[in-house]
Amino acid sequence: MWTNPFFNLRFVTAFFLFFAAGLPVRAQCGISTRGFGNVGIVANNPFHAEILVTNAPGSSNPASRLEYVARDSQGRIRTDRTGGEYRRDNGPEAGTEVERRVIALCDPVAHTLTRIDTLNKTATIIHSRPSAPMAKLLQPAQERTFCASRLQIGLRSGGEDLGVKMIEGVEARGERITMPALVTATEGAPTNPNTSERWCSDDLSAVVLTLTENGRTGTRTSMAIQNIERTEPDPSLFQIPPDYSVTESVAEPLRRRSSSASSSSQP
Repeated sequence: MWTNPFFNLRFVTAFFLFFAAGLPVRAQCGISTRGFGNVGIVANNPFHAEILVTNAPGSSNPASRLEYVARDSQGRIRTDRTGGEYRRDNGPEAGTEVERRVIALCDPVAHTLTRIDTLNKTATIIHSRPSAPMAKLLQPAQERTFCASRLQIGLRSGGEDLGVKMIEGVEARGERITMPALVTATEGAPTNPNTSERWCSDDLSAVVLTLTENGRTGTRTSMAIQNIERTEPDPSLFQIPPDYSVTESVAEPLRRRSSSASSSSQP
């Protein structure tokens, strides 16, 4: 049995999740998928790097942690995040602490998304459902760059083009999104606006820097790629350890709510 006394590192707001979420909500990872989180699914552009996630001073729980990302020449993507610290409750090492790592492997060739839990030594392989008709519909959109799909310049009110600059040795274009200030019932005055700054590199086909600030709480969070190596990552990173328990499933189909269905349900 494991207990987790270290959940104070979590920073959860809807604004942060919208702009800085790393993992996709749906378990789809195939040739018609443009990107996996903040990294584009592209072949022949391998790299591996660290991601420094920081809750800057001013947040309720200032802290930082390292995450890792890699993409090989096949376009497979690997993300490695911390899942918290756990205390062993029994056994010869009872009372000691262990870090849980949550690893995701996106394989656009095999059309699978694999989630690996290092604490429980388990791996879940999720197979994408066949979607040939949808893939055909998406083919024209593939002409757009990855960053065009991630940046909202000109499409969202409050968007500001920050231009181009070099970040960690790659050229990136930036944007700043400002959300309207909220009026609180108790204070009777608007709070500072929520802001999100995002920098994306078409050369790397990845978002290299995200800065978010919650205007109400003052919480500031950054996600910055660093120590980028433009070389082929170790192939073993994309393999499930041999001693892990493996289960497989098929992704649930995306359910769309039709207007006819919603209208027929009304009295």
